[in-house]
Amino acid sequence: KYEDRTTGEVKTLELSGLFIQIGLLPNTKWLEGSGVELNQMGEVVIDAKGKTNVPGVYGAGDCATVPFKQIVIATGTGATAGLSAWEHNAIG
Repeated sequence: KYEDRTTGEVKTLELSGLFIQIGLLPNTKWLEGSGVELNQMGEVVIDAKGKTNVPGVYGAGDCATVPFKQIVIATGTGATAGLSAWEHNAIG
């Protein structure tokens, strides 16, 4: 059984297997009104280096506009954003 988060309806599915996926609803409400661009899903809009539209602000992981919301992707984008932030501070 599961509860549909949009309708509140409890549903039952007969399954032989299940893959649990998290990160589908980004926790970014605290960024609303901050100037950081969010897409229609509430994800932080980033470029290939994790940069947002606000200089010095970076995004990564499941709350950002990256495909395949998986731990390995979140870890990689976190490393990219961290290195980009270092580069921003070191080089300007």
